[in-house]
Amino acid sequence: MKTTLITLLFTSSLILSCTSKKAFNTKITSKHSPTELQQDLSIAKSSLEQNHPGLYWYISKKDLDFKFDSLKKTLKDSLTSLEFYRKLAPVVASVKCGHTKMTYPGIKVSKFQKDSLKKAGDRPLSQLYYFVDSNRLFIKSVNKKELLDTLKGAEILSIDNIPTSEIIEKCESLYSSDGYNQTFYPAVLTRSFDVYYYLNYGKSDSSKLSLKRTDSTYNFTVKKINPPKKEKKLATPEEVGKKKIADKQAKKLKRKKRYKGIDKFGEPLLDLKYDSVNNQTAIITVKSFSFDHANFRKFFRQSFKEIKDKNIDHLILDVRNNGGGSLMACNRLFRYLYNQPHQFTGKAYTKNSYLKHIKYQDKPATVKALGIITYPLSILSKLILERKDSIGYYSYIPTAHSVKPLKNVYEGKLSVLINGYSFSATSLLSANLQSVKRGTFIGEETGGGYNQCSAGRIPYLNLPNTGLKLRLPIKVIDIVKKRELYGRGVFPDVIIRERLEDLLNKRDVVMEKAK
Repeated sequence: MKTTLITLLFTSSLILSCTSKKAFNTKITSKHSPTELQQDLSIAKSSLEQNHPGLYWYISKKDLDFKFDSLKKTLKDSLTSLEFYRKLAPVVASVKCGHTKMTYPGIKVSKFQKDSLKKAGDRPLSQLYYFVDSNRLFIKSVNKKELLDTLKGAEILSIDNIPTSEIIEKCESLYSSDGYNQTFYPAVLTRSFDVYYYLNYGKSDSSKLSLKRTDSTYNFTVKKINPPKKEKKLATPEEVGKKKIADKQAKKLKRKKRYKGIDKFGEPLLDLKYDSVNNQTAIITVKSFSFDHANFRKFFRQSFKEIKDKNIDHLILDVRNNGGGSLMACNRLFRYLYNQPHQFTGKAYTKNSYLKHIKYQDKPATVKALGIITYPLSILSKLILERKDSIGYYSYIPTAHSVKPLKNVYEGKLSVLINGYSFSATSLLSANLQSVKRGTFIGEETGGGYNQCSAGRIPYLNLPNTGLKLRLPIKVIDIVKKRELYGRGVFPDVIIRERLEDLLNKRDVVMEKAK
């Protein structure tokens, strides 16, 4: 009976999932009437007005209303969801909040379809690794060895006859940094240029590049590549046995180290090592404060005990390219770096005591399919965790209390490496350290704000007609000891910007300076 019920629930879930995917794909690819577009525009605008706590930090209400009203007047013809996204995303980005943006979800595919797409090969521009410097675009590397000599190190002047400067401007209009910071924009495009290009211009099987290298210019067409077919080779029983043992050992090792994480290049996200020349210099690298199976408590505890046992007198903390994550993990790291009691953040204030338009909130597919009601849980959570004072509503946040330093706190010399992709919680960690004059900061201004950001809980709201998603932070997360200048990130004491030449030669000039 129990097995039959589980099977029935699973089958029902599968049928509902397939039906919902088909309906969603029809929605996302169809044209929507001006009335439907204006309805979604109105929901996006009112959601921001009613719940975004920092909506008017960097743009006036008058200017933002004008942008929404101007867009509404242009919605006279039917548009697809993607066409509407290209119009709405820049308006939302004008709020200048790096956590707030419109997202285009694309069509939903089954596992079989995903495998088929993977086998179909990489899109042309997805084969390249980029470096964006101001308004210029360079090819840092290529994932196809035979194209390295032709493309690596070249500057892209245009793509399919569209000037690069125009492409970059259009791509950067779809998202925002915190406030008036400018380092976050190129940092995002460096990582995701192909994604934003295809959102603006659509996908194709080939792209014509106009390239420049030293004083010469030339054209090159990048084509979609299909992965080579793998020939199946029959293994001997002895080879099968050895492979099983090797796989078992590899899995065991992976499980043992997974609390440190791993990036797409196979490098750990959390790492402690020592300078090969001066072994009294330790280097802690933290590439993310949020990943599966992370155990920050264990890593920091082990690392700082080891640093103390070795009597290390200089520590380099590398938080470049760390987009943020857990405030608690950041606070724990801070407590190993500062030897006095400290309050990491202020109270997490919200604009309203509840999320308006909650019916549009994105929910996991399993919750939708099984019909699990989560609303009572959210009400219970609200009653337990939410409070009100003379300023407004705020919710409980553990980092809003003064806490003591941890055992094995490091008190020696500290260098902190930052760049434009040091964002969100990483910026707040850097700001807290700088506010108490702890460390020398090297690199470039962080992409996240120094004083504050809109973050905390960040639900996605589904616009009902077009299927677009609004990423909407609803809490103010700020540091206690603010500075007078708002809308900018943490400034380095020593400014060093990455150059293409250094990247091509695999030279880390920021780390060299710290050492």
